[in-house]
Amino acid sequence: MSGQDLFRESRAIEQLCWRELGLVKQPIFDGDLPDFLMLDGASSPINLSIPTDPVALAGRLAALEPPPPAESCIGTNLDTLARLLNFTPFEFNWLLWSYCIRRAGSAILPVVPLRDTTHGCDVLAVLCEMPVDAVRDAVASRRLHTWGFLDGISADGEMPSLLSGWLSATDQFADWIEQPYASDSDLLTALCQAQVSLMASR
Repeated sequence: MSGQDLFRESRAIEQLCWRELGLVKQPIFDGDLPDFLMLDGASSPINLSIPTDPVALAGRLAALEPPPPAESCIGTNLDTLARLLNFTPFEFNWLLWSYCIRRAGSAILPVVPLRDTTHGCDVLAVLCEMPVDAVRDAVASRRLHTWGFLDGISADGEMPSLLSGWLSATDQFADWIEQPYASDSDLLTALCQAQVSLMASR
């Protein structure tokens, strides 16, 4: 990258990372704003920033300390739950997928009609890259549904006819797994309380 492309990208990085670069406010460069916004409330021209030389900017960015990795209580809670309840690798993946779909919305999935439970297990095995026998065992046990983690089973015990229905975490589980817990016992206590609330609502 060179010339105007380098200059344009350097300006964009400086505007995006202005806090990390120690600037007081986001820089405004010539050409960023339309003419009618180039005046402040007192009708005086606003002060424009001078773009940093791309080489100097690269040096300043390289000298910055990387931020500490963000810890996700959701990932920690899922790992703890899997250990305490002895999840199989597929059950962990199934629950993780279902939580993500609950929060992101089923629109991120293609509409995949499922002919029957066997077909559903085959599709989940491909999606989670797991042996189909492990999927069939987990689906047959239905313990993720019994615990109130997953939704989707009809009153007569039939699984949904669309893939999105197989990846449906309950709202109670999604809310519960997002909370921080100080210890394993706190997580288990919250799980039991969620179970009591779930049973009362059924």
